[in-house]
Amino acid sequence: MGMSARKLRAMNEALPEELTDAVYRAALEPAAWHDVMQLMQQRFPSAAQTFYLLHMQPRRVQPVSLAGIAPKWVRSFDSLYFLPDNPWMRLTQRLHRPGVVRSNERLDRLLGERGALYRCAYYNDWMRPQGLRYTMGSTLLAEGGVVANITLMRAPDMKSFDAGELRAFEALNRHMTRALQLGLRLEQPSSSPAGTALLDALPQPAAIVDAQRRVLHANAAMERLLQRGRALRLRNGELHAGDAASNAVLHARIAGALAGAGDAPLRLRGDEGHAPLELQVVPLTGRLGRALVPRPTVLLLAADAAAREPAARAAALRRHGCTPTEARLAELLAGGLALRECAQRMGVTYGSARVYLKAVFDKLGVHSQAQLVARLLGGERES
Repeated sequence: MGMSARKLRAMNEALPEELTDAVYRAALEPAAWHDVMQLMQQRFPSAAQTFYLLHMQPRRVQPVSLAGIAPKWVRSFDSLYFLPDNPWMRLTQRLHRPGVVRSNERLDRLLGERGALYRCAYYNDWMRPQGLRYTMGSTLLAEGGVVANITLMRAPDMKSFDAGELRAFEALNRHMTRALQLGLRLEQPSSSPAGTALLDALPQPAAIVDAQRRVLHANAAMERLLQRGRALRLRNGELHAGDAASNAVLHARIAGALAGAGDAPLRLRGDEGHAPLELQVVPLTGRLGRALVPRPTVLLLAADAAAREPAARAAALRRHGCTPTEARLAELLAGGLALRECAQRMGVTYGSARVYLKAVFDKLGVHSQAQLVARLLGGERES
C-alpha cells in the first residue's frame, strides 16, 4: 500500500537531528557553522552554502562560513551585489528581514516579473561564471545596519528548490535564528530572564552549573535527561556522572573551563542499554554569567554521542574528496550492509556500486572493505 501524501510530505520536510544539533553547537562554537554548512548540503543538495554578514554601510560582505565559493569570487562580491540593478537589493527592506525565506521564484512573484535576477550584473558577472543559478536563503538577524544571511545556491543542471525544501528550510531558519541569538547573548550584556528564556527554548539538554557542580538552571530537555539518570544525574542538587572515573573527569573539565582551558566535547559512558552522552562545557565568565548569577558558572550542552558519529564519518569522507554518492555507499557499508545490499538501497546496479567503492578505496588509501570499515569506525588510524 502506497505512502499517504501527508506522510510523504512530512518526510520531505523533516530535518536531520544532526543538522539541528550542529546549529545549536554553533551558538557555543562559531567554528561549528562550517559543520552546519556541510550538513545543509546533505539535506539541501547544492553547489554552494554560505553564511555571511552584509554591512549596509559601508557596503561590504563579511564571510562567516563559505563552501563552494573560491576566494577570488568573495573579493569581487561587494562591487556587484550592492549594484542598484540587483533585485535582492531593490527589495532589501522586504527580503532582508528575519524569518523571510527567499528563492528565485518568490523574488519573481514579489517583483511581478519573471527572470529579473538573470538580467542583473550580480547574476551575469558573479553567479553565472561560477556555475550558479538557483538560490534559497534567509536572514537570521538584521540589526544596526548588519544583516546575517544564509544562502544556498544550485547549478543550472539542478532543479530549483521546491516547496517542500522551502518549508523545511523555514523550519531550520527558526533554529538558526535562535542559535545565533543565543550566541550573541553569550557575548553581550543580557538580563537574567532573557538569558534563561533562550536556554529554555533550546531543544537540546542545557544547564548552567557552578564550580561545585550545582545546577543553577536547567531547561526542560536537561531536566528530562537528569530524571532518567542516563550518564548524568542529580544528587543533593549536584551534578554527577554515571561512575567515579567519569565523575572525576566531569569535575576536572568544569574546573578547567572556569580557568579558561579549551577542550573537546566530553564523552560520558552511558548506563547499560543507553548510548554515550557528549557534553560541551563552556564558561560563562562574561557579562551573561554575571547577569544570571553572581558567581563563576559554565554552560553544559548535551547531545547523543552516537547520533554524531555518522555526521563525523560523512565529514571525514568529504575531506578526502568523496562525492555524496561515494560517501553514502561508505556509510552504508559502515552500517553493516553488504555491497549488493548497499547497491539495492541506493538504487544503483551492483557494477556501479563496485565502481564507487573503488573510488572510495583510492581516495582513502585502503585496499579492502574491512580496512574501509575499520577506518570509518575508528579502528584504523590514517597514515
